[in-house]
Amino acid sequence: MNRLHISGWQLLAAAAALAVLAACGTTSTPASPPGGSPPGAAPAASLTVELDWVPNPDHAGFYYAQDKGYFARQNLTVTFRVPSSAADPLKLVGLNKADLAVSYEPEMFYGQQAGLPAVAVAAVVPVPLNGLIVSPKIPITSLCQISGHSVGFTGVPSDYAFYHTLLHTCHLSARQVPGQAVGYNLVRAILSGKVDAIIGGYCNVEAIQISQEMNKTATDFPATTLGVPAYDELVLVANARRLASDSAYASAVKRFVAALVAGTNAAMKNPAGATAIMQTVSQYKPSFLQVSVPYTLRLLAHNTSTKTGCMSLGAWRGFGAWMKAHKLIHDTPNAAAIMTDKYLPYPSC
Repeated sequence: MNRLHISGWQLLAAAAALAVLAACGTTSTPASPPGGSPPGAAPAASLTVELDWVPNPDHAGFYYAQDKGYFARQNLTVTFRVPSSAADPLKLVGLNKADLAVSYEPEMFYGQQAGLPAVAVAAVVPVPLNGLIVSPKIPITSLCQISGHSVGFTGVPSDYAFYHTLLHTCHLSARQVPGQAVGYNLVRAILSGKVDAIIGGYCNVEAIQISQEMNKTATDFPATTLGVPAYDELVLVANARRLASDSAYASAVKRFVAALVAGTNAAMKNPAGATAIMQTVSQYKPSFLQVSVPYTLRLLAHNTSTKTGCMSLGAWRGFGAWMKAHKLIHDTPNAAAIMTDKYLPYPSC
């Protein structure tokens, strides 16, 4: 989705500022409204949620829950904010400048290395969206037929890791599959013929945009087919220290997650309704949303053996090990410290 992933030095700078800024940035839970909460209701709370990007199909569960009153039923007032940079959300939660954030599993490991007190409390998109997207002009039916074709990527370290994992999986050399950084104009790089394929785009965004622009379906190979371990593309992140020290915050987070899960489940059953809601909040073209929102919801529902929002500790450990093996992080990752299912509305996942 042309998103700038957080670099290690950015998170290290954020961690260094943590002690100075955290106290002045703490968001407190407001008092109950006049007359108090309804009998038996949880205390009222307001939560700011920093999105990872502008409103888009990945956020269908959030906006469906907001529109249909799922947050209100949990006595929550929720404000979604668009970040000025995709590097901001995880940092803002760590600095208590936002109550919750939408971020990426890879960034959770970068954040751990930088010492940010952040923990993933639910999977928002529990499958990889990144992968290899091939131009409709290239007749390719299997991954390793990419030999002889060029690949463009944004230039962030994780894209290079995906590229080299692809080469290793197919026993190909960089000479056989030349790669080049094209910045964040990934779609334009395909449309102009500058490259034959891209890494860094999402199957539910760039692949659809390319297909619509070229009136022919682009071929998409998910990250797992490239040899990258399965991971959660997007996660909901809370401040780990506040969860441990502030019971009101922990309660509000748990209720937010319950409402998000309910809203996401309802959206998956009503893709037309979810599309209509996203058309009111998103800057994307209606023709794109009409394809992308239902497709995204099908991706969320694809693994019927996994409950909505659940994360796999084993999968996180595997992805963390892959990141270290590719020198994306240098510390030994501790997946159990940066993800938890404790706030999901299930006894267990």
